[in-house]
Amino acid sequence: MQRKRIHLLTTCYSCLALLAIALVPGCASTADVEKAKGTWHGATYDEVVARWGAPAYQASLPDGSQVYSWVSEGGGGMYSGSSVGIFGGSGGGGGGVGVPLPGMGGGGPQRCDRSLTFRDGRVVDQIWQGSPRFCSSFGRN
Repeated sequence: MQRKRIHLLTTCYSCLALLAIALVPGCASTADVEKAKGTWHGATYDEVVARWGAPAYQASLPDGSQVYSWVSEGGGGMYSGSSVGIFGGSGGGGGGVGVPLPGMGGGGPQRCDRSLTFRDGRVVDQIWQGSPRFCSSFGRN
């Protein structure tokens, strides 16, 4: 009985470790958003419009700079959550989980607001707000 309990405990710890490892790669971070933003620094207005379409808002700053804002919304799709499958060793066992996890692309709609400041026709400053996973998809290819 003691041996079975140790095996079960070892399997549970293994399952938790695998679950933790599986969750990390799917999460977008603020670093991913910063990387996407960086791809637009120095871009022209026409380059941004060619990729994102016409801006939703526009404003002129006192120094002559122009600020344009784009708003994008997207859904999680029918099922875009993560799946985790775990199977035990020689003693048998197994399991599987197939539910959307928060921050992993499942669930309701996502939104990304991007405001870009242009000076002399080029991007000089940016503010991005929204889901890191969704926002990070707006980098320039």
